[in-house]
Amino acid sequence: MLGALLLAGCGAGEDVPDASTSSTPSATATATASGTPPTSATPDSEGVTVEVRLTADGPQPRGKRVKVKVGEPVTLTVTAEVADEVHVHSDPEVSIDVQPGETVSRTFTLDRPGQVAVESHETHATIVQLVVRP
Repeated sequence: MLGALLLAGCGAGEDVPDASTSSTPSATATATASGTPPTSATPDSEGVTVEVRLTADGPQPRGKRVKVKVGEPVTLTVTAEVADEVHVHSDPEVSIDVQPGETVSRTFTLDRPGQVAVESHETHATIVQLVVRP
């Protein structure tokens, strides 16, 4: 129920892939800056990196599902051509504010299994759906 309410707050009117979990995964986050342009979601020995590009045509990727393990570091690297705020709908929520020309990275972990939407605040589009597994 709480997960559905959190998803509704940012994605009103947006179709969101199946987010049927009984609880919202919790997150621990740290922020870093990066000058690397985004290309994709990649697992590595340091966790999973999801690269996001925010453009006038909307965010990329859009609606992609990314599998992560409970406690595995997840790094979102956001490169912006437009001002926006990226929300990770976990508990607590993780937010990344970006301005045109910026690349910002934030690393966090999710402590419970479930599905976590990552959304654009400006467009209300689901960028990725993190599928958190034990």
